[in-house]
Amino acid sequence: MIVLVTNDDGIDAPGLEALASALSEDWDAYVVAPSGHCSGTGHALTLYRDLSVEKRGDRSWCVGGTPADCVKLAIGELLGVRPDVVVSGINPGPNMANNVHYSGTIAAASEAAFWNIPSIAVSSGSQTPRHLGCTGSYVRKLLLAGVHRLIPRSCVLSLNIPDLPLRELGQPVWTRTARFSADAPFIVLDPGRSYRYGRMPDPTLTDPSGTDVEALKAGLVSATLLGLDRSLPGFDLPPIG
Repeated sequence: MIVLVTNDDGIDAPGLEALASALSEDWDAYVVAPSGHCSGTGHALTLYRDLSVEKRGDRSWCVGGTPADCVKLAIGELLGVRPDVVVSGINPGPNMANNVHYSGTIAAASEAAFWNIPSIAVSSGSQTPRHLGCTGSYVRKLLLAGVHRLIPRSCVLSLNIPDLPLRELGQPVWTRTARFSADAPFIVLDPGRSYRYGRMPDPTLTDPSGTDVEALKAGLVSATLLGLDRSLPGFDLPPIG
């Protein structure tokens, strides 16, 4: 099996190394990742400048672009073969609730899912994880069990995994994405001219039951299936006249 490993934290991120190392034990693991940090870029593409590419090894490339750029280039140009599965991560810190819409980790996996390649986004429950190797081994166990063959087309499996030893990580539980009831505050640097995003304090949720946030707080592996088709049934439009 051919596995493409990518992330949004950059080619030198410890989480990427841990994930690629774990998955290369059983499969042909290729790495295509951004040259620098791309957290919060969502599904952005680099359209107004050239994309630089640097070969880092037989199966590793560094791209001067976004996570979505990396997956597009990997599939269309760099690998020479179509990956059987794409795994994005390991992100330091969870990608849950509202943040799934901003996450470059999830966007990289989503780009693969657009092209009907099974994809998994992997995030650690800790901003400063100590068990990245265990998280990588946990993902390996899921792939050995065939989880990638069960992911529906045009969907991403988003995993938020507690930062725990492997023996303490149990069966994933299905969750839904929570919704924060407040947004991140701004830090005012120069009123009317300069601002910076501040870190959200312990966020409150509109309804925590069955959510990714609730599961992770309970020390459980949260598994959320994210669909890419955002269209919904319409409604009776008012007459124009």
